Amino acid sequence: MPIKGILFDLDGVIVDTLHYHFLAWQEMFHRKGGEVKDLTVLLHEGRSSIEILPILIKESGIQIPKKNWHNFIEQKRKYYRSIVKIRFYPDALDTVRKLRKLGIKCALVTACAKKNMEKALTPEQRSLFNIIVTGDDIPRAKPNPDPYEIARKSLGLRKEECLVIENAPLGIQSAKAAGIRCAVIATTLPKRYLKGADIYLDSLSDILNYLS
Repeated sequence: MPIKGILFDLDGVIVDTLHYHFLAWQEMFHRKGGEVKDLTVLLHEGRSSIEILPILIKESGIQIPKKNWHNFIEQKRKYYRSIVKIRFYPDALDTVRKLRKLGIKCALVTACAKKNMEKALTPEQRSLFNIIVTGDDIPRAKPNPDPYEIARKSLGLRKEECLVIENAPLGIQSAKAAGIRCAVIATTLPKRYLKGADIYLDSLSDILNYLS
């Protein structure tokens, strides 16, 4: 069945910003004398911050009382927005524009907070997407099906009419849990971490070859 809707992840697919998320987590833990690993942050991309934090707490060996978690996360997000340099992947926005001209519905589906998404995309760039789903809009983050399920239903499309584009293992799992085909691009992790996808892309513009 022809593809009528494409659901894009943001960090690692549209914008090259994940390293700054790691730097922000690293800074927050450094302030407390701890250390976290880049790979851990990348492997858990897609989880909500409240789910990632206990994983990083365990890795760092630092104790943070649960009552302080929300403030810790908000400080991390604020620091991220202060250091991030937004860089788009080649052909990212141009590919979305071409898809829209072809009549394909496009959704942006990200686990990041709405403020972080707004830092990454201008209002004009956001308007390229029919709908945007952020971490503030979903009851359960990736790898649960909720993010892509909500986006698909908002587009008014059936599962078989959609395709997800991801860069992370939890995103692939989320797409498959929602019953949607998934294309993956190895921008932030090697292919050995990206198992279970239906299509492997070398660049985002390659998706134009899979529309029929």
